[in-house]
Amino acid sequence: MSDGQIDRKHFLKEGYLIFLRSLSSATEEAKPAKRQIRPPGAVEESKFLSLCNLCGKCWEGCSYGAIKQDGKESSAPGFPVITPNERPCYLCDVPVCSRVCDEGAILPVEKENVRLGIAVVKRSACLAYSQTILGCNYCHDKCPLKDKAIVYENGPVIKEEHCTGCGICEFFCVSNPKAIEVFPV
Repeated sequence: MSDGQIDRKHFLKEGYLIFLRSLSSATEEAKPAKRQIRPPGAVEESKFLSLCNLCGKCWEGCSYGAIKQDGKESSAPGFPVITPNERPCYLCDVPVCSRVCDEGAILPVEKENVRLGIAVVKRSACLAYSQTILGCNYCHDKCPLKDKAIVYENGPVIKEEHCTGCGICEFFCVSNPKAIEVFPV
């Protein structure tokens, strides 16, 4: 074989490696963006981002410490977020976050009408469904709208029309990885 030519085996191997690399980068790009769960009563996302002045009153006023500033890796750093697996929203009777927001980015909302997100059960990771821990129902027991937002039928079942997305179920889930996760609506 002369210089500059490659044999068929080398050609196929290199082609296969290029294909795998492109597949790998496409998979990485398809990963979902970081979850952006806003405080209870937050207006629609684009309006929220234009109204919120990052004053910090909402996270300073949250007695549960559920609201924090989003980190630098976020698409909207510095804005208030709730990260359920770190600290869920405990659905205050009268949310302080909405009372202290002077900009209208967070509006008053009743506990039953909060819509931060929607919980999703990953049955393959759920201990109740896998029968690893028979009768595991931490998410159901801890839910502030128990038997409304989560019902137990051989495992947790989310009733979307009642789920507030508070994240209490995700926070208390004992599965690793979490079998229940809240996604923004």
